[in-house]
Amino acid sequence: MVVLDPGTEQAAVSHGVFLAAEDALWAFQGAFEGTRKNVCMRAYRLAPNSKEWESLGVVARDHFWPMAEPVLMDNGEWILAGFQVGGPDGESGNPAAVAISRNLLDWEVVTIPEPEGSRMWGESAVIVDGATVTCIARSHRDTPVALVSVSTDYGHTWSAVTESNLPMVASKPYAGILSTGQRYLICTTTADAGNQRNPLTIAVSKPGESLFSRVCRISERLDETGGDASRPPALSYPYAVEHNGNLYVGYSNDRRLGGNRNCAELAVISIESLKAD
Repeated sequence: MVVLDPGTEQAAVSHGVFLAAEDALWAFQGAFEGTRKNVCMRAYRLAPNSKEWESLGVVARDHFWPMAEPVLMDNGEWILAGFQVGGPDGESGNPAAVAISRNLLDWEVVTIPEPEGSRMWGESAVIVDGATVTCIARSHRDTPVALVSVSTDYGHTWSAVTESNLPMVASKPYAGILSTGQRYLICTTTADAGNQRNPLTIAVSKPGESLFSRVCRISERLDETGGDASRPPALSYPYAVEHNGNLYVGYSNDRRLGGNRNCAELAVISIESLKAD
């Protein structure tokens, strides 16, 4: 195990995302002081053949916390999905947001507008299709659905967040486009989940289409023992990488223990099995 940043008594460095680019491995981590105060995004870089991470300092402010790795867009800019803890001023709401950069070291944070009175813990994912970027964000309602916003200018301006017709538990989503041209969304998107993070599912579209038309179960893990037997294990915070005909999905499993006492699990899904024709 390698310590990326030990933090200090006053400042914590928490979960983030990784990116392989420019002949290096990059890490973008959420960081904060106290109880999620002065949230920002810090960057680190690991050069080839090196065993030491280089700290690059704070690269995004405005209370931004990254939720998915940067995606390179057709206009040469990178876009990174996340949310603003406490809103742009740290005191109002928790809206979905993106960060945009040309050099990975200086990020502009763009707040995605939300209707007045909405309840969000805006952990989000983006699907990039040319200049059109779709943001899918987490709701904070008792019977939540996926929240959606669309940008047609590479993420610089956005429509207001709206509720979709797709059930999605209050948990972080992950999304993208497969090599087949299918959009996908990983979270728990079943109508009968009762806002429990189980089962973990993947929703897919037909190639080239924007609507999800099939939902597949990735895992339930109901064989877990111990902990709170009255509820299923929470399977959440997924990330995914496509490689050699498979989609590799990493996610956490709380094993019914709660309190973020999680273990990491990996599911390997054949791209062929995700056809929605």
